[in-house]
Amino acid sequence: MEQSKGKKSNNNLNKKSMIKWAINIILPLIVLMIPVSAGFTPAIKTFLVITVLCVGLMATENIPIFAASLLLPVLYALFLDGVNNAVIYKPWTTDVPWLTIGGSVLTIALQKSGLLKRLAYKTILLFGANFRGMIFGMMAVGIVVSAVMANLPAKAILLGAFALGICDAMDFKLGSREASALGLAAITSCLGPSYLYYTGSGGTIVTMGIAEGLGVDIPTWSEYFVHMALPQLIYTLITIVAILVLFKPKQNISSKDYIQKELKEMGKMTSKESKLAVISALLVVLIATAGSHPLNPTQLFLVVAAILMFPGINVITPGDVKDINITPVIFITTCMTIGFVSGSIGFGGFVSNIVYPLIEGATSRVIGGLWSLGFVMNFALTPTACYSVLTEPVISMAQAAGLNPVPVIYAFVHGVEQVLLPYEYVPVLIIYGYGMTSFGSFVKYGLIRAIISFVCIFAIFIPWWKLIGIF
Repeated sequence: MEQSKGKKSNNNLNKKSMIKWAINIILPLIVLMIPVSAGFTPAIKTFLVITVLCVGLMATENIPIFAASLLLPVLYALFLDGVNNAVIYKPWTTDVPWLTIGGSVLTIALQKSGLLKRLAYKTILLFGANFRGMIFGMMAVGIVVSAVMANLPAKAILLGAFALGICDAMDFKLGSREASALGLAAITSCLGPSYLYYTGSGGTIVTMGIAEGLGVDIPTWSEYFVHMALPQLIYTLITIVAILVLFKPKQNISSKDYIQKELKEMGKMTSKESKLAVISALLVVLIATAGSHPLNPTQLFLVVAAILMFPGINVITPGDVKDINITPVIFITTCMTIGFVSGSIGFGGFVSNIVYPLIEGATSRVIGGLWSLGFVMNFALTPTACYSVLTEPVISMAQAAGLNPVPVIYAFVHGVEQVLLPYEYVPVLIIYGYGMTSFGSFVKYGLIRAIISFVCIFAIFIPWWKLIGIF
């Protein structure tokens, strides 16, 4: 009987694998069969075949993401005439890969020292530790950690595990209203606060890196904070309130005893935690005041990463650095390569000629159209792939409409950041995988959150951007 079940399971896996491989082969072949034209040049066709092939391999994970990320630039170099290594590997000369490395070191320090967990517990207690306090406290944790962490999966693991721990302690049945609320709050607290800061998410880092490579005057860390912090905070608060309205528990709930017990078991703050708290606070201050000193945010993250290993500080050891996952660094930089190469062959103009006639007109029509483009494309591509493939066309369309590309990119990113199905986004999938939220609750809230985003772009973000003079 067990052997029969094993064979059936293997057959299902083989069938699933065959479907994935069929997708990986058929989609590039479809692109290959499209005839070239004045707009659809041989270079664009070759670019799309290679990109669809490699992004498909990344999405299906038929080969490791690391391997596909290494392969894509090589294929560009081999088959794209007129595109040289100076363009293909230009992302490595930008701040993005180095910011990712520096941020990864700091993330390891925050996790291994226990400071992140202690911070989460104390924040929840500060907000009252009742059900409303848990939800708002989780959002506050997301706001604080996003100031020094750009790694969304790492934040997802932290917030997801924390929410699941409360569910276990309070005997919330997985899939219940209470557990669903905590799971969705973890997702919202991971994503929403990340866009308060320039260095809070890969989406901002990648899109601005591509924009800078295309000659756009991008904001500094403090300028971005002025552009986005207030409207994004209001938007995040509204999405948190939506959770409380949709999943309000039928009884009074408090996690105070559980959290106090966990804090007691952690003991007093260690020397490593104290040092890291001071260094992290100083980092935030220095990032916020970039321009008044010679170090930019990327350099600050790298300096902090080095200082954490200095004699007398020893927050992390050389052995800890071995835990850095190099795959996200390679993946993000390779995705930026897509954007740089697409710009060099005129892919943005090609997409603009197709999409722009559908959305041109009033400013609201252009913004709504590009938000929708990001939202829809996220069903087919990973968010990082969306940013990589579409940032250059978005910039082209913004310029065609006579708009400052920077706030237009912000609106586009907001559309990409909306998730209706768990598979669309790795950090969301991580938290969803803890089983706290049912699929139906996830989709219902995701749709409401997307509607809130779309309304907030016009009711809050655009008026704010006009007020501060960037739109």
